[in-house]
Amino acid sequence: MLDPEQMPHCPQCMTEYAEGAVECPDCRQALQPGLPPEHDPHSKRPGAKLVRLRTFNSRTARLDADLARNILETQGIPCVLAGGTMAEMLPGVDPVQLLVSREDAEEAAEILQSYIDSPPSTGSDTQDTPEE
Repeated sequence: MLDPEQMPHCPQCMTEYAEGAVECPDCRQALQPGLPPEHDPHSKRPGAKLVRLRTFNSRTARLDADLARNILETQGIPCVLAGGTMAEMLPGVDPVQLLVSREDAEEAAEILQSYIDSPPSTGSDTQDTPEE
């Protein structure tokens, strides 16, 4: 088992990678040794504690996590994805975690629930009424 203290991370997206990796494939940044710091460097609140909002485990975990991150960021909530480097090849083994600051967690959960967890529309609001 890998020692988490030895796992490098991307200084931009804060994703952790397996020992031996040297560059983040998404950000093209050189990886830094050790665990990522407990705060989001892009946050306007330095030192903000991150909390796990959701964990994605399916075959589409990375895609689902990216969608959730994009939704939150368009609403002005900074977030970080951690893990998931092997999520497509090993579903459930390498989950992707969505992290947000503790202060944003409640609002972020509500936003994701309204976008992702709400039942699909039946289309009844957009149906044309028959002409007489």
